[in-house]
Amino acid sequence: MKILEIALIFALDLVVFAQLTTSWNYNPGLFFPYVVHHPLPAQVTGQVESTSYQEEAVNRVPSCLREFKYTSQRLDETAIDIQTVKKELEKLSATSQNLAKTMVTIWILTTTNLEESLKRSAESLKQLAETNSVIANLKKELSESVKDVAVMKTKIAELTTELKASTSATSIGRMPTSCQDLQETGHVKSGINFILGNKSIETVYCDFTKLPIEADFQILIGSSDVKSAPTYFSVQKNNSFSAVGIPIHFEISKVNTGEAMEIASGIFTTPRSGTYYFSFIGLAEFPSSPDFVYVELGLFLNGDVVGTGYASNSRNADFKFNQIALQMTLNLRNGDRVWLQITDVSDGVALRDANNQHYTHFSGFLLQEDLA
Repeated sequence: MKILEIALIFALDLVVFAQLTTSWNYNPGLFFPYVVHHPLPAQVTGQVESTSYQEEAVNRVPSCLREFKYTSQRLDETAIDIQTVKKELEKLSATSQNLAKTMVTIWILTTTNLEESLKRSAESLKQLAETNSVIANLKKELSESVKDVAVMKTKIAELTTELKASTSATSIGRMPTSCQDLQETGHVKSGINFILGNKSIETVYCDFTKLPIEADFQILIGSSDVKSAPTYFSVQKNNSFSAVGIPIHFEISKVNTGEAMEIASGIFTTPRSGTYYFSFIGLAEFPSSPDFVYVELGLFLNGDVVGTGYASNSRNADFKFNQIALQMTLNLRNGDRVWLQITDVSDGVALRDANNQHYTHFSGFLLQEDLA
């Protein structure tokens, strides 16, 4: 806008200077000089008109000078404005150059980043394609693995069934009597085991790494003292006894585990088959007599004598007492009955016992149970 004003003022100055030598009129309202040519009459000539024209021109000079001064001031201001505009344009030019450099730099960086991005995108697409291929292969392998797993599940189910069948509790319907019986019931580790022997529990070593027909497949170590229930007793009398033909009964029970001995009747009833040991000891008391005296007693099994004890005293002997003893080991069956009784005795002879004087003892116990 300022440049336009400068151009207009410059054009105005030219018009003003052009009109200084000619007749002109000035319109102060429009501030624009203009020329009006007045044609002179052909008959009018002479010095008077020329003088009038010069006077009018002289009168107009101060106004032109003022206008010229004003215009000069405006030109100075315009020059200052032009310098200011020039500086601003220089700054703008520098700014534009910096901006251009910045834009070029940005463009270079953007182009470089774009190329790198395109390169990375191409690599990513390649990797994606490879990944898709790998995924496709994995899907294929997974599908095959699923089929294999299904087959394995079937095999595992079959093996589980076989394992349960082979490891489940089995029985041969009786107590094992050999290492082979133990093997049939599932024993696989070699070691010491118990089996049922002919009548007792036997301890054996089983070597399951060998066949049953091979030597040392079964090695006997020994018998084990195993009883289904303990059985033993010890009884005493508290008074003398001399009756013949009846079981000797007892009054005192020191121990009677298994309750097999009935002290009131003096009869022992076998609770289970096996080997039993019995022991009797008593003190025979003889009267003072010139004759030979004695006492005889027997151990009875189901009414039959299986053992006999005997004591005697010669005539005119100095002593009046003599011990009588009897020990036996019997193989008994369940329900057998055993007792003691005097089978024969001289008059006046008796088994001596009294309060706090217990000479008659009868005891017995189960040595080995017959478990067969």
